[in-house]
Amino acid sequence: MRTLKYRIKPSFHALDIELTFMPSRTGPLALHLPIWRPGRYQVQHFAKNIATVTCADASVVKSDLSSWTIDVQELKPITVSYCYHAEQPDAGGSWVDELMVYINFVNCLLFPHRGENRACEVEVLLPPAGFSPTGEHAFAGAFPAKITPAGDYEISCALRTYGNKFRAKSYRELVDSPFLAAPQLHTLAWKTHGVKFYLQGLGPKAHFSERLLKAYQKFVAYQLDYMGEFPVREYRFMLWICPKPFYHGVEHTKSTMMVMGPEDRDSYEDLIGLGSHELYHVWNVATIRPKALLPYNYIKAVIFDTGWIIEGITTYLGDWFLWASGVVNAEEYVNLLAGNLKLHFERDGASKQSLIESSIDLWLDGYGSALPGKRVSIYFKGALVALGLDLLIRRKFQHAKSLRDVMLLMQNRYGQLNKGYTRQDFYALVEEVYEESLSEFWTRWVESSEPLQEEISSLLESVGLYFESAGVLTISDLNRLEAFGIAK
Repeated sequence: MRTLKYRIKPSFHALDIELTFMPSRTGPLALHLPIWRPGRYQVQHFAKNIATVTCADASVVKSDLSSWTIDVQELKPITVSYCYHAEQPDAGGSWVDELMVYINFVNCLLFPHRGENRACEVEVLLPPAGFSPTGEHAFAGAFPAKITPAGDYEISCALRTYGNKFRAKSYRELVDSPFLAAPQLHTLAWKTHGVKFYLQGLGPKAHFSERLLKAYQKFVAYQLDYMGEFPVREYRFMLWICPKPFYHGVEHTKSTMMVMGPEDRDSYEDLIGLGSHELYHVWNVATIRPKALLPYNYIKAVIFDTGWIIEGITTYLGDWFLWASGVVNAEEYVNLLAGNLKLHFERDGASKQSLIESSIDLWLDGYGSALPGKRVSIYFKGALVALGLDLLIRRKFQHAKSLRDVMLLMQNRYGQLNKGYTRQDFYALVEEVYEESLSEFWTRWVESSEPLQEEISSLLESVGLYFESAGVLTISDLNRLEAFGIAK
């Protein structure tokens, strides 16, 4: 029995979990919980949400911050049990209350040492819909186990279903597939380029509008045309419109989870931007991945210097796709672009670190505040570099080439071959498209903290945009700008 079998019983802010598996040998065996999750390049130590791990047939000892060791006496199935505290209400956490069950399996599922490629089976035994957060259902395992996904809940999850169970080819696939359940999920579905897409979630129905559906259909179809193929056959936009102010999304290979709030505001503009961004991650990181992240190592900090390629290109193109697909007009796109420029130049324009240093130091600083004037954003300065590259290529080849040529080559040489790239690989590929060296560009834009307002102003002028100062961007030539909204 090589399959890792998980049984999860949610209750208010808790997940009772059992893992049953066959050990491959006797002696000490380590069980690990990931210390970080893909899409968030910082150590999070999810094990802080587990008090203890027990096993009826063997002793279990806490052996590291996120590891436990079992003393395996004989080769027979072993079951370990523990409770995970599920009170992180964002797209990357796990959350259970009387209205919903949201599980990021990467937060909470232990795996045996070197077991990342073992097949997995998960059974989620859901509590009665609308259960009380106090009283008899307040403790994990207090509700009837007969309530299952076939009962009072609707489910959104990219995993294959077999009866009441979900199966994954590997632990890696399992923890890349978040689970959302609620008594009612709004579901919008469509098909384009032979791929089935879903927009599913919970919250006021007004947020799941026909207008939003049409926008998603447009930018989804455009991105598939832009890249020429889609790596998966089905994809889910999972959405929670929550009561509190919130804006968060996490990318996965076959889905994204987005959390937006509060419920009483118009979320349309944020949802089109976030959805476009997260969808492009299916190519740019889920498929085209830095060498250090292929495959993911969940039990240590994975230091790499190309976070700006992952997030910067995706941030830039995510907005550009909205314009190119007709979801927003030229003036609206210019406002989006101006907002990103403003965020960089006003907040980080004088920061001391290069993009390379800031990519690495995410593992030190996380995504919150750091030392004043220390770091730049891999999202917004990364987007500035992506914009600069696109404009540089377009200017030289009069829009016959663009950043699209770069990303198609990245997909062809790295994504399709399941081969990781380095920063030097990316440099060389861009220079191949540009047909000459860009060493001065890399030094100034990526490897230093030099101000770039003059350089970006000159490049923006080539597409009919006048950049006066941080955040002030005006259209000076609409004809030249229109050529910028096309990728040949």
